[in-house]
Amino acid sequence: MTATSHANDTANDTANDTANDTASNAAPATAQASGAASATAQAESLTPDARQWWRRSQRWFWIALLVLLVALVSIATFGGMAVNSNRFLDPTSPSPSGAQALVTVLDEQGIEFTHAENSAELDAALAADGSKTLVVEDPFYALQEDDWAALLDVGADRIVVLSASFPSMTLTEQVAQPEGNFEVKLDADGGVINESMPDRFEAGSCSAPLAVNAPAITNLGGREFMPVGDAVGCYQVRDGFALIIGEATPGGPEIAVLGALSNLTNESITLDANAAMALNLLGTNDQVVWYTPSPSDYTDGGPTFGDYIPQWLMPVLLLIYLAGFATILWRGRRFGPLVTERLPVTVPANETLEGRARLYDASNARLRALDSIRVGTISRLADLTGVGPGASTEEVIAATAGLAGVPREHAHRVLLSGEPQTDRDLVDLANAAAELERRVRATTGRPKRKRKARESSATQPSASTGASASTVPGASTPATTNAQDATTETATTHTNDTQPDDSGNSGERA
Repeated sequence: MTATSHANDTANDTANDTANDTASNAAPATAQASGAASATAQAESLTPDARQWWRRSQRWFWIALLVLLVALVSIATFGGMAVNSNRFLDPTSPSPSGAQALVTVLDEQGIEFTHAENSAELDAALAADGSKTLVVEDPFYALQEDDWAALLDVGADRIVVLSASFPSMTLTEQVAQPEGNFEVKLDADGGVINESMPDRFEAGSCSAPLAVNAPAITNLGGREFMPVGDAVGCYQVRDGFALIIGEATPGGPEIAVLGALSNLTNESITLDANAAMALNLLGTNDQVVWYTPSPSDYTDGGPTFGDYIPQWLMPVLLLIYLAGFATILWRGRRFGPLVTERLPVTVPANETLEGRARLYDASNARLRALDSIRVGTISRLADLTGVGPGASTEEVIAATAGLAGVPREHAHRVLLSGEPQTDRDLVDLANAAAELERRVRATTGRPKRKRKARESSATQPSASTGASASTVPGASTPATTNAQDATTETATTHTNDTQPDDSGNSGERA
């Protein structure tokens, strides 16, 4: 008894000393490894320096520079085209709707041309010596009745009115009265708009040299007028005329009211006798002053939107913007160097299975969950029935129904067409799919293979060795643990072998 106790004490002391030595040696090693890992983490910084940043970003820099150069070239090329106005009858515009071609022809005829865009330029142009033709267009409707009436006293020899606004009647009412609009006969595509309208208008009773030099002009649509008093109408449309010429007051300037304004544009000036009509209408005097009134000359100078803003509001808004920007800099998130972290890469299969099931359950995606079961079942049935993986679903269903001994409609509903409305329906259809697979396996003689479960218990001595473990007094023999590597398979729900009824519904499962 004493020897046995002494042996046990000796063995215990030896084991304790060994464990202490092992722990003492392991502690510095662990500390050294931890310190090395910490030093490595501190030494490895993933924040790029200036050179690395330039190496990574220089491609985007050159792309941005190329885009900027293309944009500048585009602006330089097409920006100049945008400077040219597309306004109708703009005398400086080369666009199809402009009137630059008419101005060019007037200049070639030796007629001085001036484009006045405000009242000051108009006064300066009319102050020059020589006979003058004043062309008035009012695209912005800036002239009021008094402004139109004042044009009679500016000293022009002829006033050509290219506007049909209501205030312009103050100047033209003694010469012409509006009769209405007229349409073209054909549109741009050759379609008939008004068969009763002619393609061109004849000069008719116009006096020479207009009737001689421009016997007919093109019908491009516009307004027609009726002559008043001694005024003469040219280019008769229906009851009215496209051009009226007369005097508003005895001894006053000659007034010409033109309704065919489109005949003066760049795209139409060369048709028929449009150019001759324009030259005889505008080129009878030494100078042509084309007046385009500016709205700024005739506004009443009322308060603008900025006049209603208090003077103190802009500084306060600026201060608020600066304070907000400072707050962004102060409270904005600052990113330090990137820290690498080793993430777990092994996820147990049951966790992903349960997580996906919970997602389906939370969104009530019963059909999607059932489709996941059906896909796997149909894939296995295609192999069991021998139709192959390339077979269609209908072929798999037909083969399954025959081997399982169930109606084809039942197999079709279980594997394809059945839609679960409740959780109970989902469970029933899933059990029915498992039952179909079980029946097919039983018919084909290919049972489901079961894999060995993972054993975590220690392996005991085998009885076939014919010897038992010997016991040594005062010493212990540690057991050897052998873990067998195997994968577990999800248990299949066992169902009763209940034959489906005539309605195609499977029986109640346990």
